[in-house]
Amino acid sequence: MRKLLIKPILLSLVCSLSLYAGTYDDSYSPLMDQKVSANVKPDIFMDGDFKQIKRFDMLWFDGDSLSSKYKTHLKEIINNIKETSSKGERILVTIIGHTNEPTDDMNEVSVQSRAYASKIQRWFRYSLDSKTSMEKSKKYALKIQDALVDGGIDKNVTVVEYRGGKDMFFNDATTEGRDLSNRVMVTMYILNPEEKDSDGDGVLDIHDKCPDTPKGVKVDKEGCTIVVAPIVSSVVINDSDGDGTPDSLDKCPNTPKNSVVDVNGCPITQNLSLNFATNSSEISKESYPKVVSFADFLKKNPMYKVQIIGHTDSIGSYDANMKLSQARAMSVKTALIHEGVEASRITSDGRGELDPIADDTYASGREANRRIEAKLLY
Repeated sequence: MRKLLIKPILLSLVCSLSLYAGTYDDSYSPLMDQKVSANVKPDIFMDGDFKQIKRFDMLWFDGDSLSSKYKTHLKEIINNIKETSSKGERILVTIIGHTNEPTDDMNEVSVQSRAYASKIQRWFRYSLDSKTSMEKSKKYALKIQDALVDGGIDKNVTVVEYRGGKDMFFNDATTEGRDLSNRVMVTMYILNPEEKDSDGDGVLDIHDKCPDTPKGVKVDKEGCTIVVAPIVSSVVINDSDGDGTPDSLDKCPNTPKNSVVDVNGCPITQNLSLNFATNSSEISKESYPKVVSFADFLKKNPMYKVQIIGHTDSIGSYDANMKLSQARAMSVKTALIHEGVEASRITSDGRGELDPIADDTYASGREANRRIEAKLLY
């Protein structure tokens, strides 16, 4: 009766302790000769800086199979990992197999006597050599990896390691104690966000409160546009057009008031490169996604207003081209409003053939001149 009670008591104790059991700790040293993963070095888990580390309760093996009472726990582990990954977190999952301590110490297993009593002693002696121990722990770990992959977890984020009996979980003086060391430990490491600067303004995405800032715009430490106030000092600095760039550095003097300018004092202008049918102001289906993308930019950056300017080539009369450019600019304004941009933030104008950017002598030049420009304003 006493023996029957030992194992449940030990299991109960281990389950409570395993909540706090570290997978990698000060006494742990990675088995550097193991190729646990093609892309991950074991020491990353010792020295890496992680957003969070979640160690799950152990998965205990009974013989060669996962104990039936731990199959439900394995499903919980799978669901937890999948839920974390679905939130966009970057993760790694270690799966480490363990067994009880090998017995291939010559002082313990060596019984050289040919006496009948010695043979009987060898029959009843518990034996587990190091090679078998390592293979057994590998089998445990690979079974759990297969279960995770079958459950929908990307195999590429899993890292398998098998340690044989190098990390005893319980005293091996009893059968129950040895059995409790036959286990797999699963740990999920949530990696810190990647350091990206998507809009190239010098402020990482994780700190950028104004994403999608146009290139060349001066920003503060939070990635938002700096509104340059006039500099007051004993030295007179001329800024004739009031764009925040001194005349001595301003490569675009006479910038219209309230224009958003780059470091050279030139207006930030985006060429939407929209295509229209000949003599038509209707935006083509191929071009409409560009309008949607620009509308998204404006919605994410409510500090900006925009002036939509239509242009044509020189084919046709001056008056016809002027009307066509105005109609095309109005079409873009209407489309932006339809996509959720406030009408009060948008103005439209047409310049006809007055501002070519390429030689109208050639077809390629005329195509470049037929364009829609968007000037950002405060």
